[in-house]
Amino acid sequence: MDKKTLFRVGGVLILAVALFFGYSEFRYLQRHETTDDAQIDGDVNPVIPKVGGYVKEIRFKDNQFVKEGDTLFVLDDADYKIRVAQADAALQSAMASDRVSRSQVNVALATVQSSQASVQTARDQVATAQANVVAAQARARRANQDFERYSRLLAEKTVPQQQFDATQAERDAAQAQLLAAQAQLRTAQSQVNAAGTQTGVTSSQSRATQGQISVAQAVIKQRKTDLDLANLQLSYTIVRAPVSGVVSKRSVQIGQLVQAGQAVCSVVGNSNLWVTANFKETQLHQMQPGQTVEVDVDAFEGEKLKGHVGSFAGATGAKFSLLPPDNATGNYVKVVQRVPVRIELEKNSQLYAKLRPGMSVTVAVDLQK
Repeated sequence: MDKKTLFRVGGVLILAVALFFGYSEFRYLQRHETTDDAQIDGDVNPVIPKVGGYVKEIRFKDNQFVKEGDTLFVLDDADYKIRVAQADAALQSAMASDRVSRSQVNVALATVQSSQASVQTARDQVATAQANVVAAQARARRANQDFERYSRLLAEKTVPQQQFDATQAERDAAQAQLLAAQAQLRTAQSQVNAAGTQTGVTSSQSRATQGQISVAQAVIKQRKTDLDLANLQLSYTIVRAPVSGVVSKRSVQIGQLVQAGQAVCSVVGNSNLWVTANFKETQLHQMQPGQTVEVDVDAFEGEKLKGHVGSFAGATGAKFSLLPPDNATGNYVKVVQRVPVRIELEKNSQLYAKLRPGMSVTVAVDLQK
């Protein structure tokens, strides 16, 4: 075979191979949408102390793996312990005041009961005095009647003077007994009024003391809340890892004053990673959640991950930028926008454990699956 024929055969073979691979690539592109504008994403949890203070101890190193709840650093807690002691002392004082008020109420109630008993006794004495007055009035009427009758008989000289004198003395005695009984009745009635007044005063004092108990109970509740708050703030001086992951971006040193709400480091969770792929809006017309995705990680050439389309962002990436474009102003230039698409990764791959948020990847979505 001469060279001319060899070159012709070689050219035909090369053309056939090129056509085959070109057709294969064409068929692949017909079934897939690809983009290299994609990266690994994950949860980056900031570690933020809830109270301020000086850092006393740091218990982690940069890029160290920690578990959820592990202590990362400790703040100086001397001030917070003093606040707890102050809150506890205030609570004990409020409880002591409540005990004193309750004791005063018990004394007042006992006094009320004693006053009520005195009122009842005075009423009984009034009843007795009233009975004595009725009896004295009966004796006085009879003595008056006897005196009048003996006066007429004495005028007629039918009774001796001695018997008349005895009747007169009996009348005077009966009058004296009636006056004494009436005086006792007035005294008993005044005692009833005095006992009733004392009972009213004591009852008012009891009600006032019970009001003091209500106030003391409210103060106790407030002091308990203050103590709970002080204990809670004391517990916040120990800063723990919010999730399991790798601690990075440390920006705190021993002796440094940190403020509440100040981010001092971050914990990158490794249990939930996904891919954010920014597809052109013209690539989305056949894309649906659940379609199979092949992920090629730039850092690990030749190794691929499997996943599926999870969800689409609510707006284009430009709308979430600091200065979103406004096509109603200036000269309008149409630019193809990109929409972030979340791709869920399969976690059963050995490559999954090597991934880190921010790594660049290339994704291909199979539109037929």
